[in-house]
Amino acid sequence: MPRRAQLGGVFLVSAAGLLFQFAQTRLFSATLGYHLTFLVVSGALMGVAIGATAAATLDRDRQRIGTSRLAIAAALAVLAALVVETQIDPLVVGMFPTSAAAYVLGVPPVLLASWIIVRSLRDAPAASGTIYAFDLAGAATGGLLGYLAIGTLGDQALYGLASALCLVAATLFIRPSASRIGLRRVTAIVAAVGLVAMLGVWGELLAPPRPGPLKSTGADLAEGMTRDIARWDPLARVDVMRFGSRGDSIHYAFLIDPSYPTESRPPALAMELDMGALTPIIGMSSPSDLAVLDASVLGAPYELAARSNVLVIGPGGGIDVMTALRHGARSVTAVEVNRAVVALMRGRYAEYSGEVYADTRVHLIEDEARSFVRRSADRYDLVVMTVVDSFAALSSGAYALTESYLYTQEAMADYLAHLAPGGSLSVGRWYRDPPVEIVRTFKIAVAGLTALGKSNPETHIAVLRYGNFGLLLIGDRAFGAADVERLRGFASRHGFELAYDPLHPGEPFMSSVEETPATDDRPFFFDTVPLSAVLSGRADLPYGYGILFSALVLALALGIGLAVLPIYAQARRAGGRAVPPGTLTSIAIGLGFIATELVLLQRLTLYLGQPSLALAVGIAALLGGAACGSAVSSRIRGGPRLPALLSAVGLLLTLALLPMATDATLAGPLLVRVGIALVAATLVGLPLGSVFPNVVSQVGATDPSLVTWVWAVNGTASVVGAILATGLALAVGFTGLGMAAVICYGLAALSTADLKRFRLRGDAIAELPTLAP
Repeated sequence: MPRRAQLGGVFLVSAAGLLFQFAQTRLFSATLGYHLTFLVVSGALMGVAIGATAAATLDRDRQRIGTSRLAIAAALAVLAALVVETQIDPLVVGMFPTSAAAYVLGVPPVLLASWIIVRSLRDAPAASGTIYAFDLAGAATGGLLGYLAIGTLGDQALYGLASALCLVAATLFIRPSASRIGLRRVTAIVAAVGLVAMLGVWGELLAPPRPGPLKSTGADLAEGMTRDIARWDPLARVDVMRFGSRGDSIHYAFLIDPSYPTESRPPALAMELDMGALTPIIGMSSPSDLAVLDASVLGAPYELAARSNVLVIGPGGGIDVMTALRHGARSVTAVEVNRAVVALMRGRYAEYSGEVYADTRVHLIEDEARSFVRRSADRYDLVVMTVVDSFAALSSGAYALTESYLYTQEAMADYLAHLAPGGSLSVGRWYRDPPVEIVRTFKIAVAGLTALGKSNPETHIAVLRYGNFGLLLIGDRAFGAADVERLRGFASRHGFELAYDPLHPGEPFMSSVEETPATDDRPFFFDTVPLSAVLSGRADLPYGYGILFSALVLALALGIGLAVLPIYAQARRAGGRAVPPGTLTSIAIGLGFIATELVLLQRLTLYLGQPSLALAVGIAALLGGAACGSAVSSRIRGGPRLPALLSAVGLLLTLALLPMATDATLAGPLLVRVGIALVAATLVGLPLGSVFPNVVSQVGATDPSLVTWVWAVNGTASVVGAILATGLALAVGFTGLGMAAVICYGLAALSTADLKRFRLRGDAIAELPTLAP
């Protein structure tokens, strides 16, 4: 039985590994794009696979590297990743080299952590269940720690915290007989605290994130803007930028009548989310400053009818709230999901913005919009959603891999179902040439109206345009001639254009009506180029697809070259044939597990309303359930076939029952929903965690060298599976991806017959660790 200190070391190293992944995810989301964060998952899984191979090939020597030194190396690797990732300038070296570097830099810390854990399992095989439990508990803790601490410490400090955990773990791996062990541990703890504190206070100076070419913050800095403040949140980093001492009205000029005097426009700051999505903070020194909003295109819906009760989705810097108040709204409900935005608008920028969120007519709700709307029983005269999830590089296809649940057929139906009689939904999106975004928004509006049983849905929609900005107005009832004349008059007075007249439908909007809109099951609103068009040569490969393909090639090269080939010859000799036993089963399990994980997180994101919370809760519970399944796997007779079949059946039941359970409890408090999510994810993980340990037991009883082989193959399959699953979700949706996971576990059950051909050696079982699924 390993010492308690060793178990504590395993716990800390595992926590550090997942915390490092969380920190990397947030950094890359801010600098490169949310659509590239799958590189973090893929790189981490690669590290797990290569770490196992390292343990198998390098630990044979009696002079093997000490476990404490491996932990120290992991601590240094985390810091090295932070330094290099924040020193590489994507604007100079380009996105593809930066993405490749990000992928490679994510491997060493997890590789070393995996090496430590596999070594611990092999050194104490009788306690493998206990060690594995500490491993998974640490991973779950690391994920939760990242979610809870990033708002207080900042992302750079999370790197420091992951490194610090490895340093403390290194002291726990020191032999009790070593000299000055107490002094070493105290020194490590002091160094760890100092490291976290240093990066928490000076992280932006020591390791400033560098925005990529798809991010507007880089261009803003190049044009002379200065960063006023930066805050981290689990959802998005928040930067507030300014021109001069008070700001500049240029940040909201795209919404204002061009003839409105520039000198009469109040200044504004630019609040940028993840260095790309802009929301202006208008400086209000007096109530008269609101007059500029009379000349804003955002005032169009107020021309149609009185809007006394308004819902604003994603209010950000407050311009939509100010517009509603200016036009006489008696009640404005503002739903903002980013806690850092709320804190800044209620604190540092409250006075600058005229205390807009302190107005007695404004009710600020910290929640995700879809979740809030589906739970709400209220009806609104107007629902406003202006350029939420703004991506300037949409035309390049860079954000094709990014899902958004705000712009789906079901989302539109939810918003429209909460309109009072005669109410309207106002959706602002970019209107560039070609008008991809605005046309796709029109498409989901038509789908949402159709879902609610509205006949002739195209008569319920009007579109105004000013420059590159478009405003869709979607009515609870069809727009009449009087409505259109009011809108046309408003547009004429302010230099805007009525781009779509519901009384005279025309191009380019009507050509899009028959296309399939984004749905909750396939929520890729920004995927504007069909894969069929690329394959047929009718369109170029979108930027996001290029990144996905490059990552797949890199994963295959690294996985085969560094994890599989180094141990293939030994596995072939042990198995007695070209394809060693357990290979097909391990591949199927690796692909199935990662696909299951992605589907589960997608379902929980919509249910809990916060992607980062869904990630923290889902991963923690799934790993916890898998740990329990692994702990009881030795009691299951007959090998991995039964657990694989149970996994396939369990996934089928999850796909069928989880949507019903979440719909029935969606109106419940967040704590209740988190509890249900924990139970669901744990139950999903239970059978999944019992499959792979049984594979290991059977092949290892034939020859212990096959243990490392199936670990490496399984890990490489998970790496490749993370990328393939993303592409499959784009093509067929998450339900289709879930069915693919079911098929994988079904194939795993069928392929286990291959394992029974090999004679079990009881003396080999003692050398077998319990491994991750």
